Amino acid sequence: MLRSPGTVAPSAPADIAPPLVPHGGAIVHAEFLGLPFALLTQGEVIDAITAGCGAPYRYVVTPNAYHVVAAHEEPVRLLPIYRAAWLSVCDSRIVRALARLDRRALPLVTGSDLVAALLARLNAQDRQGLPRRILVVGPPRGAEAALHAAYPNVIFEILPAPQGLAHDAERRLGVARACLSRRWDIALLCLGCPAQEMIAHKLAELGRQSGIVLCVGASIDFLIGARSRAPRWLQRLSLEWAYRLAREPGRLWRRYLVESPKILRIFIAARSPRGR
Repeated sequence: MLRSPGTVAPSAPADIAPPLVPHGGAIVHAEFLGLPFALLTQGEVIDAITAGCGAPYRYVVTPNAYHVVAAHEEPVRLLPIYRAAWLSVCDSRIVRALARLDRRALPLVTGSDLVAALLARLNAQDRQGLPRRILVVGPPRGAEAALHAAYPNVIFEILPAPQGLAHDAERRLGVARACLSRRWDIALLCLGCPAQEMIAHKLAELGRQSGIVLCVGASIDFLIGARSRAPRWLQRLSLEWAYRLAREPGRLWRRYLVESPKILRIFIAARSPRGR
């Protein structure tokens, strides 16, 4: 049985500040384009994750423009997964800009920056206590040495994963069961959308009792240098997608040139009188 997600409240205009944590401790999310987005800064997200590594099991999603489009194109399969997340943070400057046009303020918490800051926090904290156990799902086993060198006070286990998970339920189930059988405080699912979100949700269905899953795509590849991120000035101009497309055109052309732009159609439809 799935546990209750964070409270979802109607999105407030940018000049109205709703309470972040209401009575009972549920994290308030604002709804935009049909998905919930937590009204927390990166630091507040990290505070919530580090404080909640025990029971019950919960998961974090990081929707960007591509994720929003995927959820709208497969609403029966994907929308309930995003809505059941304990935390759903805005990982897209494009989504944040569209929200501003609608007078809604969404804090930007990119998955790659979140993982880097979270691991740095855990590495510093664990000098004074028991080290956190991190399961990293997706990268090759060679990533473990690089992560241990960068974060010596954190225990890492790498679980490589097969390709084609988005369209293979049996393979996803196999990965979920492998995660279920291991001991970890935090699991980083670096498998891409929507496979990582479906596996996070499946762990709840399988009865995982504790730990937090973060669905964070290529964040570990960026962290260990397997892929390079755009310079900060390109990120600030909302052009990181163009940098990544130039680096990996064969893999990413469809995502950035065909799928992600559909968010504009979704936004226009949502702003129409019928959509509202």
